Amino acid sequence: MLRKTTVAIALASLFSVGSATAVSLEQSDNGDYIRLYGEVGVGGHFATNADYNHDEFYEAKGYVDDSFATMGVRGERSNYIYRLELDYQRRNWKGGDGEFELAIDKMYVGYKFDDVHWIELGLTDTAFDQYDHYGDFTFNKAVETGEAGDQENTVKYEAQFDHLVYGASYSYEGKHKNGSPQGDIVNGYVGWLKDTVTFVIGLEARAGSNGESKYGKQRLLGAGARWQTTENLAFGINAFVEDEDLATRRAPGIGSEYVYLEYETFRNYGLTLSSKYVLNENWEIITSANHEQYENWDVESPNFDYTELPPEYGKDRQWVSAGFNYRPARDIVLSLEGRFGEAPEAAYAYARMYF
Repeated sequence: MLRKTTVAIALASLFSVGSATAVSLEQSDNGDYIRLYGEVGVGGHFATNADYNHDEFYEAKGYVDDSFATMGVRGERSNYIYRLELDYQRRNWKGGDGEFELAIDKMYVGYKFDDVHWIELGLTDTAFDQYDHYGDFTFNKAVETGEAGDQENTVKYEAQFDHLVYGASYSYEGKHKNGSPQGDIVNGYVGWLKDTVTFVIGLEARAGSNGESKYGKQRLLGAGARWQTTENLAFGINAFVEDEDLATRRAPGIGSEYVYLEYETFRNYGLTLSSKYVLNENWEIITSANHEQYENWDVESPNFDYTELPPEYGKDRQWVSAGFNYRPARDIVLSLEGRFGEAPEAAYAYARMYF
């Protein structure tokens, strides 16, 4: 999940003026650099299904736009690193309105101790965020893990050796992507990345909002692995288990605020099995099989929320997908994926260009 901070159009204008000179990369002999990067993507979700719309879309309809653009600058000087990234995105998640917003996605400074160790301070992704979907080859990612994503007030340490990777982060007063308080968040990961078999395991815990929102404490275990069977064929697995405390009642507080009460623990599971077959340098065939199970969906559970989901929804959902990625050039991806079964949408199509 991503935590976004909306910014004024004036900041976008200021950034666009500066970017005219930043396109020319600066590279010093001592390793210092400035790089401008970005992407533009157009596409979205087709035939979204209201019966299986858990937390995906602000509205279930024939087409939910997911178009997206980003531009950023990153650099290094005397071992100090920095990054500023702006996103132009749809607020198309549950609780959003489907409109575009301009947001700061990353804004941090850091320090590289050497070529394999570094820290980041500020608005950045939490440590496990880059690996929470490891083993899922689908373009749009299949099962959401509930990991914290980008957070403000974050301290992150990471290390990357030839095969061993690990990292940890702490976020002060973390927030859900909808802005609701979640309390302090700690997560981390360790992984082994080699040619044939690779895996990553991650953990996350949050302190909870202490009655400020429906989000209480949380404990998450996630893992992913890839198996490169041949030069062209790879299989992947991604799974998580989560215990999340959610408020079951709220009462009027001061002014227009509410106090959230009677937190209950809900256990959630997710599993994705995926494969990728590389036909040639331009074409990839992607398939997946997926399972999600949330306790508050379960009609047999005393915590089932009948106000959010109809009883026929059941306690889990399964679906499969098949699609392709076509790369006419190294920095262009055209993706199409069909989903079958209890999926929140029938298809996802996207065209994305990077620079």
